[in-house]
Amino acid sequence: MLRVADILAVIVVSIALGVTSANAAFVSIMTPSRNIGCIATNESAWHLRCDIREHSYVPPRRPSVCAEDYGDSFTLTRGAPARWTCHGDTALPPANGKGFRTVAYGRLWSWGPFTCRSRTTGLTCQSRHGYGFTLSRQRAVGTGRR
Repeated sequence: MLRVADILAVIVVSIALGVTSANAAFVSIMTPSRNIGCIATNESAWHLRCDIREHSYVPPRRPSVCAEDYGDSFTLTRGAPARWTCHGDTALPPANGKGFRTVAYGRLWSWGPFTCRSRTTGLTCQSRHGYGFTLSRQRAVGTGRR
């Protein structure tokens, strides 16, 4: 079974190589500062992953089962709470932003069950089921139903 990280790694490589398709099963967005990047996919199920490049918040403690990067990325799936992502890849845009759509501050972006609002203070994403997260330089927190 493919993990979200495996699917996103393929997507990130495809973006870096400039592979696109009219029937693409993924979308990549970034904030105007390029400090936050997200990749959404519906290849095997609906997933949204957002990473932050620079932050000042204290990240959560890395679980012992995670030997890779942790505390700079959230993954949201349809109908489930957001969770911190253990990852060895990235959902951040390249320096030139190629392959990523910029979501201007104050604007909404929606795809499938996900909606994200870009603000100068960070990015807030939510699923139709009411789960989500806020990611900014100062804080990162899961939001929604409990």
